[in-house]
Amino acid sequence: MLVGWKEYIELTELSDRLRIAKLDTGALTGCLGVETFETFDIGTSAHIKFKLAKTIVEPAPDWHILPIREWRLVRNSSGQEEKRPLIETMIKLGAQSHRLEFTLSRRSNMRTKVLLGRNTLRAFGYQVDPSRTYRLGRGS
Repeated sequence: MLVGWKEYIELTELSDRLRIAKLDTGALTGCLGVETFETFDIGTSAHIKFKLAKTIVEPAPDWHILPIREWRLVRNSSGQEEKRPLIETMIKLGAQSHRLEFTLSRRSNMRTKVLLGRNTLRAFGYQVDPSRTYRLGRGS
């Protein structure tokens, strides 16, 4: 199925707001923009406490706490390598939902706060039409 290079998604475990995501075939793993985060341990497990980057209509995002699956070395949009925490959460894109991995990063300088990479496209079985946006509409 074809999707646009930008689509509405739901982060079903983290927010009740629709978010705009950029589908980036150059990225392997998706990235969620956060306002702030801090890491800590619970027993022997590393966890992260974070607030998602705000949407225009979202006055103050909630804090979320999730286990860190690992730290992943990624190349950012400036070409610099950086170590980012990797989490797992559910997303809904069109009529399908999947549990996927995302790195967390402060994307305040980026227009789109959610990036979906090739792993997401593979999980959903979608291909990107680079000439279109919002082929799936605003969700169900």
